[in-house]
Amino acid sequence: MKILKIILAVICLNAFAFAIDKSEIKPVMSDKVANAVSILKNSAVAKDDKPKQIFALFDSLFDYKTMAKLSLSKHYKSLTPEQVAKFNEAYEAHLKQTFIDKLALYTNQEMKVIDATEPNEKRVYLKTEIIGKDKNYPIDFKFFPSENDWRIYDVDILGISLVQTYRSQFGDVVENVSFDELLKRLSQTNLPDSK
Repeated sequence: MKILKIILAVICLNAFAFAIDKSEIKPVMSDKVANAVSILKNSAVAKDDKPKQIFALFDSLFDYKTMAKLSLSKHYKSLTPEQVAKFNEAYEAHLKQTFIDKLALYTNQEMKVIDATEPNEKRVYLKTEIIGKDKNYPIDFKFFPSENDWRIYDVDILGISLVQTYRSQFGDVVENVSFDELLKRLSQTNLPDSK
């Protein structure tokens, strides 16, 4: 019985090990962004291992299920529990594959956290920038309070919401194709249109 309690305690500690409070968003993300840039610049890390190491840094901060739900919008409610699980899994895999494909464009740019703003008490927007040769490119991470911590529910890239972009694409596709076809299209990096 004592061993079971120890195991349970370890599981609970691990579950909350990456939980962050609102006040910790900026310092935690600053540290993770700096580590991610170091991984990208490190020639000793194999190209295929870089995404895995970066996902290990950020996975606990992203609420992929909420992002999936927001992206599918009203259509999410019509899914069965089994379809929800399949869609959540396919959506996360799609986001990660898109990220992996974009890593090929990385050419030693710096990235830094600029500031955190609070549009209201239940939202924090963390402004970051990729420092380019001729100009900087803004990326805003949007946090909301989850069950026991603050997590990312959307990312604005160059002022364009990732969730809203997917919502627009999914809205067009879902009206014209089956759920299975949607999952099939999600397995592709670029989501094809409904034609």
